[in-house]
Amino acid sequence: MKCYNCGSFCLLGFCEHCLEELSELSLGVRKLDEDFKVYYFYKYSEIKHLLHSKHKFYGYFILNTLAKLSFAKFKDFFNFQSGEKITAIPLDDRVENSLYSHSALLARYVKSKNINVQFHTLHAQNTLKYSGKSLSFRQKNKRNYKLLKPINSSVILIDDIITSGSSLLEAKKVLQNHKIRVLFALVLANAKE
Repeated sequence: MKCYNCGSFCLLGFCEHCLEELSELSLGVRKLDEDFKVYYFYKYSEIKHLLHSKHKFYGYFILNTLAKLSFAKFKDFFNFQSGEKITAIPLDDRVENSLYSHSALLARYVKSKNINVQFHTLHAQNTLKYSGKSLSFRQKNKRNYKLLKPINSSVILIDDIITSGSSLLEAKKVLQNHKIRVLFALVLANAKE
C-alpha cells in the first residue's frame, strides 16, 4: 500500500515519517466578527491534498487519522471549569452519498468527561455545495441552519475547514437566537493564511 501523504510504501494508510510530520500541529486561532474564535489544528495548505479525498471512500481513513492526531488531543490544549458540561455540535452532519459525515467523524474525537457530542442537531436547509465558491456566493446563498434538538449547555461548533467563516457565524447566530451560548468553533484546517 502507498502512504496517502507521500506515496512511499507502507503497511497502513500513512508511513511513520508522515505520521510524525502530521503530528506536528500548526495550532492557531482565527477571530471572526464579534470576536468569535475559531481554533484550528492545521493550515489548509499543509493538508490540502489530503482534504481533497474527503468526498471519496478512502477519505474516511485519512480524516480519521487526522482527527486522531488533532481533535483527540483537544482536551490537552483547553482547560474547562471543573464540572462544566459542554456540548460539541458538528455542523450539518448528515451523511452524503452513503459515505460518512466529515464533521461528525471529527466531532466524535472531542468527547470527554466534560464534552458531550450531540449529532444530528444543526442541519442546513439549503443543500447547495459551497466548496470552492466565492464569498459573495456564500453570502447570497445562506445555509439556513435549523436546530433539530434541544441543547441544555454551552456549545462548541465543529467543522472540517474554515474558509470565509460565514457558515460558522450563521450557525452561531441560529444557536444564539435559541438562547444557547456558543463558546467557540474548532476546525481541522484554516484556509485563510
